[in-house]
Amino acid sequence: MLDLIREHVPAGFQAKFDTEREYTKENKYQWAMRFVQGHCDKDVSERVVREAVLRARVDRKRDGAATDDQLDLDHGGWALPPATEHLGRLLVERAETFGPVLTTNFDPLISASVKVAGGDFHRTIVASDIPFGQTVPASSKSTHIIHLHGYWHRSPTLHTGIQLGRERRHVSAELIQILQDHTLVVIGYGGWDDVFTQTLATIDVDRHKDVDILWGFYGEEDAVIEARNPNLFSRVANLRGSKGLRCYGGIDCHKFFPDLRKQFGAASAQLSYPRTAGQPTPPPSTRSDASANATVQTAPTSHSPPKPPEPAPSVPAGSTPAPSTATVTVSPVITVSPVIQVPAPPATPSRSGSSRLAVVIAGGVIAGGIAVVSQRPESGKGSPPMTDVRPIEQPPSAFVPMAPGTQIRAVRQQHQVVPASESERGSRIAQLPRGRYAFLRMDSIPTYNANTPTYGNLPDGIEVHRVRATGELFLVGYAEPQTVTALASTTPAPIVLAATPGGRRTQVASVPVIRMSTAEVRMDKSTRVLVLQLN
Repeated sequence: MLDLIREHVPAGFQAKFDTEREYTKENKYQWAMRFVQGHCDKDVSERVVREAVLRARVDRKRDGAATDDQLDLDHGGWALPPATEHLGRLLVERAETFGPVLTTNFDPLISASVKVAGGDFHRTIVASDIPFGQTVPASSKSTHIIHLHGYWHRSPTLHTGIQLGRERRHVSAELIQILQDHTLVVIGYGGWDDVFTQTLATIDVDRHKDVDILWGFYGEEDAVIEARNPNLFSRVANLRGSKGLRCYGGIDCHKFFPDLRKQFGAASAQLSYPRTAGQPTPPPSTRSDASANATVQTAPTSHSPPKPPEPAPSVPAGSTPAPSTATVTVSPVITVSPVIQVPAPPATPSRSGSSRLAVVIAGGVIAGGIAVVSQRPESGKGSPPMTDVRPIEQPPSAFVPMAPGTQIRAVRQQHQVVPASESERGSRIAQLPRGRYAFLRMDSIPTYNANTPTYGNLPDGIEVHRVRATGELFLVGYAEPQTVTALASTTPAPIVLAATPGGRRTQVASVPVIRMSTAEVRMDKSTRVLVLQLN
């Protein structure tokens, strides 16, 4: 994927790309997308994603001059990895048991796998902070597929740390509702600092008692899994142990999906559409690490599915586990222990006491992100009735251009904010209440996320407002007059903000955080400035 991104870097900057790529300590995919966005036009990330996704077409020559709309609907023309095709068949064969699907993938492969298996789906694209639980299904057995980071076609896509780390309260509320109504099984997801992981970090296990999450990892060695995912485990420490999250290693979805279908009574786990020798492989991951792929599944007791393997004591040396006709090799990631053969026992109530059970399915299913398959609530329970069938588009920002010459006091009045006291402010931006403002260190904004620290008055800090009426966040600084005018444009040039007025930067500019794509701190003569690329 990094090589594909490099192809979109202007020739004059490719040497710089190669040098920084070697030494960066950031996630390389996020760094590369931030780099190319900073040196090209604002649509470059969508072009990169499009090219990566189209590499999953079975025959691009046959596609000819077909439009992207036509390709998106040509479900049989996508090269499905075996695990993805088995997943689609499982969603169709057990439509009353599995779903919805939450994914950070940009590609249509999950949707295509459902259609190839003879089922229906309805898709919701959530690239901004919008509720997504009210989408009307195409049919009673339609699988709801929710793209949390955008979609390859007719949608913005989220890539950089700033984009992924934006606070999305409506999306987080929807995720918490799903967590309370379903057992989730997460597979192959390394826990980037995005809305999914941020939501898990905010869960109060005493208040959200029904949260039940099974997290699967491909690796078998507990110590290796812990070492490779330190940020994830530190963020979800509130859920570990018996508090709502159980982790398992040694799970390969390419082997497990066929076995799971057999356990649910599929006549044959063999694919009816095997890939031909000349068929291309799936697209390269639009994430640079293997932990970017995931899938999640659950099942109710009414269909008596196999219960997920519970953490078990190690088998004593020299002993042999009891034979079983259906065994799954798993390793609970709780303490360092050998891999254990655990049979699939009869279904019993889950930890939360609800009637919902889950099966861990792990491994790299589809290139490009996490897919979470969760159980539908029983009829009349759980989520409210769904009302909107259209994919959710990113709404216009609540941004209102400031009049020329606007002063900082007028901006505060417009946003209805007053200084946040130390007790109100908390320690990070996510804790800043409505109707309050604080300050961010300029050098913290390039890596902005929900945990970015906030401060009281900082002489060289950028003011941040949380609007009283909407809760939207704005960065407020000083800019040149043409910058303030350009903010009203849907395709603005880079925005340059200073913390204090001086020189040409005498007018107040108010920038919606939700529009921020990348940020960089530079020196303009003797003044430190913040250069923002907006979407």
